[in-house]
Amino acid sequence: MPKFYTDSLFLSCANVALEKEWWIRVFDCKETTVPGDWDSQLPSDVALRLPGLDEPTIGLSNRAEVQSAEYERTNDHPLIFCTNLKKAHTQLNGKGASPGPIQESGGAEFFEISDPEGNIIEICKEP
Repeated sequence: MPKFYTDSLFLSCANVALEKEWWIRVFDCKETTVPGDWDSQLPSDVALRLPGLDEPTIGLSNRAEVQSAEYERTNDHPLIFCTNLKKAHTQLNGKGASPGPIQESGGAEFFEISDPEGNIIEICKEP
């Protein structure tokens, strides 16, 4: 199984519960306590940890709450790295994530998936 990792990825969602379930099902994430050092915390915040990582690197927030608080949380170009791109593609396909074709651009190999709310997440072979 390929290892997935990211420095940090924050998504504002219309339905945090649905989004959380998707991340748990597709990436085998574990929900964990929101770290006290995360900036601009909101009551709806959910912290997720990818398998093999000690700290949460994925944050989900309710979009309406983010807008009401006037926080700057964008979903611009979420990026996840993996150790084996072909295995990751096969695994995510098997979990119903419908990955796009593996592509190459600027020397990087990647493919894209969409979460339930249509956010495009790029899965890249680790550099």
